[in-house]
Amino acid sequence: MTTPPNTRFFSFEFVSLCLLIFLSYCNISVFYSLYVYFETLGIPQSWRGLLIGASSLATMATYLTVSPFLTTRNAAKAAALGIVVLLGCGGAYLTAASPAALLAVRLANGLGVALVSAGAMTLLVAIIPPTRSGQAFGVYSVAMLLPYSAMPPLFDWLSPAHLGYPEGYALVALALAPALVVLALMSRRSRGREHAHGARPSLAAMAKNARKRPVAQLLVVNAMYYLSFASLFFLAKSLFQARGLAGVGLFFSIQTGCMIALRVFANRIFDVVPKIQLIRFCYVVTGATFLLLYASHTQGLAYLAAVLLGCGMGVGSPSLNAFMYDLSEPAFKGLNANLMMLSLQGGSFLGPILGGAAVAAYGYDGFLLVGAVASFAGTALSLGLGTGKEEEGLRRPGA
Repeated sequence: MTTPPNTRFFSFEFVSLCLLIFLSYCNISVFYSLYVYFETLGIPQSWRGLLIGASSLATMATYLTVSPFLTTRNAAKAAALGIVVLLGCGGAYLTAASPAALLAVRLANGLGVALVSAGAMTLLVAIIPPTRSGQAFGVYSVAMLLPYSAMPPLFDWLSPAHLGYPEGYALVALALAPALVVLALMSRRSRGREHAHGARPSLAAMAKNARKRPVAQLLVVNAMYYLSFASLFFLAKSLFQARGLAGVGLFFSIQTGCMIALRVFANRIFDVVPKIQLIRFCYVVTGATFLLLYASHTQGLAYLAAVLLGCGMGVGSPSLNAFMYDLSEPAFKGLNANLMMLSLQGGSFLGPILGGAAVAAYGYDGFLLVGAVASFAGTALSLGLGTGKEEEGLRRPGA
């Protein structure tokens, strides 16, 4: 008589990882005020964009170089090292005031975020029940989203009236310290799990895995989506100003609220509806959002676009990550999950650059049309995925 597989995903490890990633993303979202802080320091404008983007560059480089060597045996240690780096960065903001010093802190900040995120993701994919991967990624992604809703208003209230910007950055970093104890407990509990998953694949096997068409194709689809969203996120304020609209903050509050509500209250759809259909729905709805914003010259239509964007993004991230989890061989689940995070970072880094170039070349109307075309192109890029036969072949050892 066989024992039925455990389908419960709300375990000590899962809740701990959600808390860890929440605190880690607090250390990302708090820097929404960084440009203003650099202005108060008198940092030349030519340096500000580089200093802000340096963290993402370091994060991408770390994902690329560290992910292949992460296993359930060392992932907790990597995450703990990332926390130590972030604690050091929090203190460094108190003294760093020159472009060179701030560049070093920002690069270290990106390194710390990547170590925490990659370590947490490696541990996460080892404990997710295969039949509930969509729901697990849905809840986990809510923990990643909440800081973007909570930190800006909280930090606006604290700084600079009650707390200086660097003191605030240091305080948020300090909140990560208790997670070191949790990671120590998780490291003990995960001993032996590495044996269950077998030895770490060779670098040649990892490279072969990344070159397989379904894996590479899904990475491109993932990057394309975040490229579209990041371009809109960073250009929305100037777009609203050009249209004579107010409330860009409320626009993203509505969008984030819809995302979180969908992932919390409709979480079961991620393991009921085929994930590739949810991914395509996400792209189509996002394309419709760009078209609605193109036609929007009133506040009401802009907020309706926020609802559309929230519904699209609400199903997008959990479905993309869960789909990669489902089609990956057991030995490559952690690596592929971190490659998805790398493609997310790449799309988020390129989005503002390409979006700004589109505005410069075609204006805001042209930018929105380009965004719509890019979103619909993402739907086309997903063709061929989700056929079942292809995924089964990918999961077969040696395929």
